Amino acid sequence: DPAVQTDGSPLCCHFHFSPKVMFTKVLKAQLWVYLRPVPRPATVYLQILRLKPLTGEGTAGGGGGGRRHIRIRSLKIDLHSRSGHWQSIDFKQVLHSWFRQPQSNWGIEINAFDPSGTDLAVTSLGPGAEGLHPFMELRVL
Repeated sequence: DPAVQTDGSPLCCHFHFSPKVMFTKVLKAQLWVYLRPVPRPATVYLQILRLKPLTGEGTAGGGGGGRRHIRIRSLKIDLHSRSGHWQSIDFKQVLHSWFRQPQSNWGIEINAFDPSGTDLAVTSLGPGAEGLHPFMELRVL
């Protein structure tokens, strides 16, 4: 949605939940993100940012009213493999918030930077990424 983008970014993932699911009790919620392989061992910093619409206040470096994303998770991951890696993130509290206030679900931005600044998180369905996009695993009552 253009309300959460500036110059076509950030790239985000949006998860839509049916009303039937939104009125259940969430016992467990895991977000799964695929990280591309690294050629040599590296420490990767994975961030999950909740998107929100831009507001008029503070957008040009002012008081922060114009922030379009809020960090909700941050992980440091040591990768040692030349094959890709699925990483799970506990997402139960975020879902509780979204289910209480569905209008706050504008999507999330996911990135995982290695020391050279390369983003290893697969977030779009580009060539070679079939079946590797982020997904949510839920257990409800």
